[in-house]
Amino acid sequence: MQKKKSLSFLHKEIYCSIKNMKIDFKKIPTSGINFETCSDDIKFYGVATKIQNNLVKCTGTIEGSFVHPCDRCGEEFDVFIKEDVELYASEGIYSESEELLDLIEFFNDFIDFDTMLQGEIESLKSDYLYCDKCK
Repeated sequence: MQKKKSLSFLHKEIYCSIKNMKIDFKKIPTSGINFETCSDDIKFYGVATKIQNNLVKCTGTIEGSFVHPCDRCGEEFDVFIKEDVELYASEGIYSESEELLDLIEFFNDFIDFDTMLQGEIESLKSDYLYCDKCK
């Protein structure tokens, strides 16, 4: 059994029981399945629901913190996040006419929730982030 990692977020404890979470596309039902993964001090959890044969909608929450340099003064500070997200995972190339902006294509029959979380973290880091002194 894997040990739970305790994450501190705004003075409350967050427990992440799973790392490296992958689920086979074939095992995701239309009724949904819960998922949970974490990376360092950030947790991603929610429900994955099959909406088409090769398309899964992942609705969940990303919460925790990461250290980032201020884009104005360069001083490192903690960035606290708690965001509801809606992402889509496609088994192979998504070629439907409907354009989905938050879509990740997987080519190994599994949805890798760690990859999804890392993508969202990098997206957050690419924004302009300012410490309290520079806001």
